[in-house]
Amino acid sequence: MTENVRGYPNISFVDTDTETLVNALIRSYERFTGRTLYPADPTRLFLLWIADIIIQERVNIDFSAKQNLPRYAEGEYLDSLAEIFKDTYRLEPEAARTTIRFTLSMKLDAATIIPAGTRVTAGEEIIFSTLDVLTIPAGELTGDIAAECLTVGEIGNGFVPGQISKLVDIFPYFERVENITESAGGADRESDAAFYERMRESMETFSTAGPLGAYEYYAKTASAAIADAKAIGPEEEPGVVDIRILMQGGELPTQEDLNRVLETLTAERVRPLTDLVRVGAPEIVPFDIDLTYYIPKPNASGAAKISQDVESAVEKYKRWQMERMGRDINPSHLISLVMAAGAKRVDVRSPVFTVVEESAVAQVEEIAVLNGGIENE
Repeated sequence: MTENVRGYPNISFVDTDTETLVNALIRSYERFTGRTLYPADPTRLFLLWIADIIIQERVNIDFSAKQNLPRYAEGEYLDSLAEIFKDTYRLEPEAARTTIRFTLSMKLDAATIIPAGTRVTAGEEIIFSTLDVLTIPAGELTGDIAAECLTVGEIGNGFVPGQISKLVDIFPYFERVENITESAGGADRESDAAFYERMRESMETFSTAGPLGAYEYYAKTASAAIADAKAIGPEEEPGVVDIRILMQGGELPTQEDLNRVLETLTAERVRPLTDLVRVGAPEIVPFDIDLTYYIPKPNASGAAKISQDVESAVEKYKRWQMERMGRDINPSHLISLVMAAGAKRVDVRSPVFTVVEESAVAQVEEIAVLNGGIENE
């Protein structure tokens, strides 16, 4: 868990500094025995061994004590602390979903029944299974049905339309099968950092007046793959709640993701009766990254490493810029990351500072990072 969260001080319940403990043990021994312990003295080496054991125990004690504070807690300790918050549990892994279209080889005089659980695959052991019985009426050739990946997690995401096209459970008059929406919604188990933030946001749900914070909290409970959620009450439309969601990695939500969030937010125990809830993707504010960096001459021998670090810094900036809605496009942050990577100076042509509305997200389109060579300091 990240320390110094929301400005709270970093604390330690016991002192774990090895040097302080060693000095205290040696001083105490010398005071009680009247002997001076030199570096090679066997007794001094014995005390160092004892200090090592004591420090290890202190580290364990400090860790155990910190697990009683939500901002430090990890794993099952954080799960246990959730009981002091309002009806909050860690989100378990979820399976990706998509819509599958079955096509018959000919029109039939009778309806075709395709049972629930019919399996379709894109290969590589990733299999989707239909969730309900599909009936293709007499005289029709096609039918659509929702399907879910049999393997939970992000592994089932990202199969574009037409990619899931191999039928495992063959039935009469079958011609072809394909997904007509991109598979999405799969998520790994919720991380400690995300769960901690959602635990704090759960306090917003105590109100029954439909606060924006409550809608944002419940939107995130729809899937662990959701990185950010924004609730907006348009002034020109009283009673309307406009929810925008953003997925992990700055990805835009698919229709499957939007449907899942809408289903969560319109539940009887979540939505006030007078509210009309709409769920959509954030608006896009496109920008390019175009810069030239220069390497200081004293570090010329490490130019290759600096170039590699600069590329990593640009990628880090890209992720940072795209992972939250309402985050202004900030070239100053880009410059600071590139400078920290070892560049002498940075000439940024794009982006320029741009205000991003809270219902929008910045999205990178093109990236051009040029090495301008070596310069004297």
